[in-house]
Amino acid sequence: MDTSEATRIAQMREGTVPILLQIDVPTLTDGASFYDEQWDRETDVLKRRRTWRGPPGNDVSASLLELRHKDGAPMGDAPTPEEATRNWDILAQRELVFQDLYSSRNAVGPVLWRRFTMGPNICVSFAQGYSPDGDIPARHLLGYYCAPAGEAFSDGQAETVVRAIRVQEGDPALSPDG
Repeated sequence: MDTSEATRIAQMREGTVPILLQIDVPTLTDGASFYDEQWDRETDVLKRRRTWRGPPGNDVSASLLELRHKDGAPMGDAPTPEEATRNWDILAQRELVFQDLYSSRNAVGPVLWRRFTMGPNICVSFAQGYSPDGDIPARHLLGYYCAPAGEAFSDGQAETVVRAIRVQEGDPALSPDG
């Protein structure tokens, strides 16, 4: 086994393999994205987050958050889409009105989602548990996407966003959107 393969195996065991969190939708293409990671020492949970903002004049916004225990222990059931919104101050501090709950599938696996309104914005929140090796969910993937204020955002459009979510190994700094 060469050194790079041994390093990769060690990173997988420790959960430190760099990952790309992506939502592949055209409305985010010309915007900016920001990535951050932090350990919550109390819960021993690694939080990896990518947040997008639309280009000037377009207030589209989105964020993906991956949560996992440092030791790779199972995370338990994923939160509901409503509970997931508490992970973002911009959503937690606002009055959100949730609509019907749906279940779909994306490249990561089964996902629960529901649209909600936040003032003039129509958004979607989603939550799913997954494991890179397909076993018991060891990670949670949570997120939201908000269409620009005043724009229509149907159930079909929301499902398209949810199905466009992707997680893959790779350096977050090399994300195609910044």
